[in-house]
Amino acid sequence: MNKFDFETIADSIDYGFGTDFSMEHTMMAGAQLHVKTAPSVIRALKGLSEAGLFGWTPSDEKKYIDATVNWMKTVREWNVRKDWIVPSYGILQAMCTSIRAFTDPGDGIIIQPPVYLLYARAIDRCGRNLVNNPLVYKGDHWEMDFVDLEEKMSRPENKLMLLCNPHNPTMDVWEKKDLERVARLAAKYHVLVVVDEIYAEHVWEEGLMVPYGALSDAEHNCIVCTSLGKSFNFTGTSHANIIIPDDAIRGAYITQRNSDHYGSLSPFMRAALLGGYTKEGKEWIEALMEFSGENEKIVRDFFAENFPKVHFCRHRAGTLLWADFREMGTEEEVYAWFQKAGVEPDLGSKYGEEGRGFLRLQIGMPKRGLNYALERIKKAYVKE
Repeated sequence: MNKFDFETIADSIDYGFGTDFSMEHTMMAGAQLHVKTAPSVIRALKGLSEAGLFGWTPSDEKKYIDATVNWMKTVREWNVRKDWIVPSYGILQAMCTSIRAFTDPGDGIIIQPPVYLLYARAIDRCGRNLVNNPLVYKGDHWEMDFVDLEEKMSRPENKLMLLCNPHNPTMDVWEKKDLERVARLAAKYHVLVVVDEIYAEHVWEEGLMVPYGALSDAEHNCIVCTSLGKSFNFTGTSHANIIIPDDAIRGAYITQRNSDHYGSLSPFMRAALLGGYTKEGKEWIEALMEFSGENEKIVRDFFAENFPKVHFCRHRAGTLLWADFREMGTEEEVYAWFQKAGVEPDLGSKYGEEGRGFLRLQIGMPKRGLNYALERIKKAYVKE
């Protein structure tokens, strides 16, 4: 029996924010889980609130940095030096800071759609050009097109790549051989790689997740973005630890970060990290992944029995499922079906045209809510 409670519906609507997890309307869109965060994080935040001290925390505070170094070593199996860690306001802000620090207006930024939709928005807001290196669908998983990637990297105007690992929305994990190939190409063509590893703690298979910055070809040509956000269902806050092994890159990043005024560390994030980056915090994540696996089986079994034309992609991280609904109708028809059922999914086209006809489904919720949503999906379907 799981010692953590994932079956109580967590809802913050009474406090003026959050998602109304109504039993008649189920949010399967978005990254927010419908469960409470780790008890160790909650206790840490309660302790801060009771102390009543909410001033800014120095970004180089020793306990915070030591906890981060220890977490990276014991959980991520990555030996990170203290001076590599740059606390920042959030991963998207860190990406924008990186883009402004290392590229000029009009330069190209490479992304791999279908991919998290806000990457394209960040590139546009920074006045840079979006360069797509689309992933290739192989029936149950997606692969990188390295021929196209090399062609894009070889162009001198394309100076930076945003890499997502684990990949969102497919929720698969790039294997070491793929990452090494990216690193070699990036080094060859002098393309800086900014890696979003926000889902790294949610990888299911031990040893599968390889920190990009630990690769020999990547250490001096990368910026690695980490955060509490997805690890502890803390997405309503802005926080990131940016890890930059190379001294020159780190110096240029910090200069731009300070110019962007994203350098302050919230005392709430300090408390949350010190509560989360602990033995109990690690146990909570492991229990969450076990719970997610149970929910995934429920969802896969349901669609296999009732809608066998729905095909789920390989899922090796997180609480999100990426599924091919194209045999069930157009994206608009599938969305209308889910709306009739009172279920809100993420449409695949949000992540690029390559994702059209797919849905991203959040399954991190109590089983009674999940099962009731599936029942409504079944009842709402109308055969042609």
